[in-house]
Amino acid sequence: MEISEIRVLMKYEFYRGATIRQAIASINSVIGIQVATNATVARWFKKFRSEDFDLSNEPRGRSKTQVNNVVLKATVEANSNQSARELSLMYNVSKQTILTHLAQIGKVKKLDKWIPHELTDAQKERRLDAYLSLLSRNKDEQILDQIITCNEKWIMYDN
Repeated sequence: MEISEIRVLMKYEFYRGATIRQAIASINSVIGIQVATNATVARWFKKFRSEDFDLSNEPRGRSKTQVNNVVLKATVEANSNQSARELSLMYNVSKQTILTHLAQIGKVKKLDKWIPHELTDAQKERRLDAYLSLLSRNKDEQILDQIITCNEKWIMYDN
């Protein structure tokens, strides 16, 4: 059931003259699950008592951010060696805000550079060639049994 439909039920219960507890019991019995809570119904009943019967959401939460993703992307592409902290100082926002916007534009930090998260066709082809080469060598020499991986940045080869 949609939230807007639950709000209509709360408005109906208010018009019916029900108390908050009666409204909660009635709404939850109709829907069959615990959707109406005391705090929610009390907040809406308070709004209805002030003769505000608008059931739409009011704007709330955080204000619009000061970071423009297009400008941030251009900045990062001009110099991909900048840290998130440097970018946060440049845009006068928190480091977490910069990291959120970098994720939105598809940039991830790898090898101390901000790079696109998606691979180009050439990069995909190169990875496929490396994979096929290793696979063919593995049939003859069992080379894959000798590779030990430590993390994303380094691969150690054990002779």
